[in-house]
Formats: sequence, C-alpha cells, structure tokens
Amino acid sequence: MDLQEYERYKFRLAEIIRTARLGAPAHDYDADRHWVDLLARLAEDRFTVVVAGRFNRGKSSLMNAILGMDRLPTGIVPLTSVITSVRYGTSERVLLDYIGRGLRAEAKLKDLADYVTEKGNPGNTKQIRDAEIQLPAEILRRGFFFVDTPGLGSAIFENSETTRQYIPEIDVLILVTSFESPLTEDEIRFLQQAEGSVRAVFVVINKQDTVTADARREVSDYVNKTVHELLGREIKAFSVSARDGLAAKLSANMDALQDTGILDLEEELVRFLTDARAGLFLLGMCDRVLRGLELFPVAESGRERLASQVRMLHDEVAKTRVSEEKTTRAAIRETLPAVRTRLQEIPPCEVCRDVVDKVFKFLAQYQYDLSTRPEIQKEHADRGGFCALHTWHYEHIASPRGVCTSYPTLLTRTAERLRQTASTCNDASSIRVFGFECPACKVRWQTEQERVRLILERIRSANTIESSQVSALCLPHLQLLLQRTESPELRNQLLLTEATLLERTAEDMERYAIKHDALRRYLASREESSAPLRGLELVVGHRNVNATFVVEDIM
Repeated sequence: MDLQEYERYKFRLAEIIRTARLGAPAHDYDADRHWVDLLARLAEDRFTVVVAGRFNRGKSSLMNAILGMDRLPTGIVPLTSVITSVRYGTSERVLLDYIGRGLRAEAKLKDLADYVTEKGNPGNTKQIRDAEIQLPAEILRRGFFFVDTPGLGSAIFENSETTRQYIPEIDVLILVTSFESPLTEDEIRFLQQAEGSVRAVFVVINKQDTVTADARREVSDYVNKTVHELLGREIKAFSVSARDGLAAKLSANMDALQDTGILDLEEELVRFLTDARAGLFLLGMCDRVLRGLELFPVAESGRERLASQVRMLHDEVAKTRVSEEKTTRAAIRETLPAVRTRLQEIPPCEVCRDVVDKVFKFLAQYQYDLSTRPEIQKEHADRGGFCALHTWHYEHIASPRGVCTSYPTLLTRTAERLRQTASTCNDASSIRVFGFECPACKVRWQTEQERVRLILERIRSANTIESSQVSALCLPHLQLLLQRTESPELRNQLLLTEATLLERTAEDMERYAIKHDALRRYLASREESSAPLRGLELVVGHRNVNATFVVEDIM
C-alpha cells in the first residue's frame, strides 16, 4: 500500500459513512453526531513525524531534503524553545501562535528566523508558542505533519525541556545524530525517554559526505549496536547526507539521490507510516463504523449492505501489504520539485483563457459597431445573429439601449423569413433558430487553432511537457491538441499528464467533501476549496467557451 492507496481507502470509508448518515431517521441527533464525528476523524487524520537531536546535527537540513524544498532555516546557532511544525499548504506562509493570544499572526517565510532562532528571538522574548509553516510539498499533502524541535543538549535549558515535553504528541520519532560525534549522552537519554511513548523510532546519522566509506560502516555499526542494547530490538540506522540529498532533489537527479541515503530513509518512512496507518487507523475506523451501524437505526436492508461493504473494506486493508520498491519510489518521485511544480502550480487551460480574452475584446468592439452602423446591423441580420452562447455574452456587455438599436433589423429579417416559409413550402427545417455563422464563434475557432499551434511549437522546442509548462488543458482542447499531434510518444505524455491532473483534482474533491461533511472546512487547503470548479473546467472547459445548446427532436 502506498500513500495514494491509503487515501482511496479513506475515501471509500467516507462514502459508506455518508450513506449511513443519510439513512438515519430525521432529527436523530445522536446518530448524526456519531457519523459526523467519524468523518471528523477522517478529516483530521495525520501522522506527526518529529525530528529531534542536538543542535547543528542537520535536523532542519534533513527536513528540507525530505520535503525537497530549501525553506526551513538552518545554521549552527541553537534554536529557541519554539516548536516549528510543517504541514501542507497550497502556498508558502507562516502562522505564529503567541503565548496568551487567541488569534494567530501571519509572517513571511523569509522572516521565519526572526521568530524561531536564538539570534532573531533570544530567549523567546517575543513569546512565540509555536510556528506553523505551510508548504506545497507532496509528502505533506498526503497527511504527513513534520515537527522540527529545539536542539537537545542546548545551553538554553528551555530548548531541551520543550522537546522532552513534546514526546506525548509524537507518532514517529526521527532522531538525528551525525558522523562527527554519534549518539551523545543527551541523545541517548532522549531516545530512552521517547521509545516507550512513540510508535516507531528512526535513527539517522547525518553528514556522511564528511567521512570515508570505511568510517561510515564503522560508525553505523556502532550506532546500530548501541541502539539495540538500549532498546532491546533492532533499529536500522540510516546513513545520509541531507545537504547532498536536497541538492539531488532540487536537480531531480534520482541517481544522485540514491547515493545520499535520503531515498532509503524516505522509502522506509513511507512504508512504515502507510502500514501503521492502515493497521491502526483504517481498521479501527472500520470497527467504529460497524459499531455505529449496530447502535443507530438504519433501514434493515441498508444496514446489512453497508456492514457488508465495511467488512469487505476491512478485509482488503488487513490483507494489503506495503507496496513494492518501484511503486514506493514512484510515489516518492512526486516530491521532486520538477514534478511538484507541474502538479500544483499548473494554471487553468490556456486555450480557454485565450478564447475568453479574444472573444471579449471582439464583442466589446463589435457591440459598439452593431449599435451605431446600419451596414453592420444588416450583415448581422443576414447571418442570423450570434449563436445562443455569444448572444448572452453580447447582452452582458451591451446596454439595453444598445440592444434596442442593434437587434430590430435582425428580428425584422427573421420575421420576413418566417412569413416566406409560411407562404411557400412551409418547411420548418429551413428556419434558423440562431446564427450558425456567428462572428464570435469564428474568433473562438481561430484563437483555438493559433493557441494549439503555439503549444505544439513550445513542446517541440522544450522536448518534454514538464519543461514546456503546458497548462491544465480541458478535455475538449486536449482532444484538439491530440488531433494535431503526430508523435505517438507525445500523445501518450499528454494523456498521462491529463490523467494525473484529473486524479489529483478528484482527490482534492474527496478531501474537501470529507472536511465539509465533518464541519472541518477550515482544514481545507486552497487547492481543495477550488477543486469543484477546477474539476468541472478540466472536464468541459471554461463556461464562457465550451457551453453548447442543443435542441433535439423528441418525437
């Protein structure tokens, strides 16, 4: 099971809970509260991964490497007693929680060091309780919640004490030591204190780039042996170079990333978290849903059907094992900056954007000419006017007076056609309901052709879709692009990219729906809140471009 599969199980469970909630009797407050509480559990699901160690071990550097973003402040000066958490956000920002204040304040990410470092905030004189960083990193989007704690063994007592007090909040602990002085007394003591309270412990030996291969093996063996003696069980120590790992991610170099040890650590972290979440969270949620179906009235046939679905889901989760290595690496690859940018910052369909812009400019000029020039009014009437869509776009731009000076000629000309039809063949098929030679439609078609041509030129010159920065094409314009694409390889890339965007938007929709139903809309990211409109535009395009009106013969 990978992180995406885990979320799909959550979405299936949410759908079962919604159905049970709808099947409950009206005005049954207890039943409704029970199902909403279960949805809230799904909405708030996250795993807290705490990164701890002495200062100058490279904790923040390691988190930067895992996130694939050089955003967290690093340096040799000890941090203050401020807990710094990192969670997903569509855009980068920092929220500061002050001691004694109810409301959070927002700060710029570049100014973070002024609040969480000893140099910028000595002795925490600014009274910051914690700082929450929101970043558009894929691993955070999947429910990971990272916490960077103050350094252990700091000369400032509050730093170490704050970290120790945070132990009960930890799901997974990553203890960071280094090859310079592995496992100091402070780190060993903290490891012993935390081991009984957390679900898993990962030990990371950072700065492998500073020692030889022989020294790496020697130190790794020492750390493995020491940890085994302390905890009475095997815990693999990971040898990494956080600095080189971040550089490899920023350059999207998977081969170099493997040599840094970061990839091995991430794979093991993802494996454990998906496995633990499936075993502890999903299975527990299935049990809670089954108990709810027994406690609260649901239509008898519906109850058994839902219970059967839950039991089937429970069995699937129980039998599912962690994904193979190549699947895990494919998921981790999504955290690389090139891919992350492609998926999260991609703008809406550029063809739709151009059409909306060009048609608006055309109508803005045309409505003026139509209201002031008789020859334009005659041409407009002979063509049968605009199509239905552009008629209403025109009405939105034109004034009532402008419509009244522009359209009498069209209405009179149409009346003549109707009288002529009545007096001759009486053939209703000869009646044109609206203009099939719409001038605005011609602008649209020309704009579409030109933009598609430019997109193809851009892709060919860039060699790849990612580097060409193609927008999130809607399906109608994707089809237009595919029709003009000769390369089978390029067609496959376009199709796979579109499939990924659709899947990603569907996930955002599911997340938003769960948070909405659980009364947790404040947890929704900007991506999730915009997913409804984005999803519709991906399927049919912008409402001012691809709306169509069809009259069918129902006889």
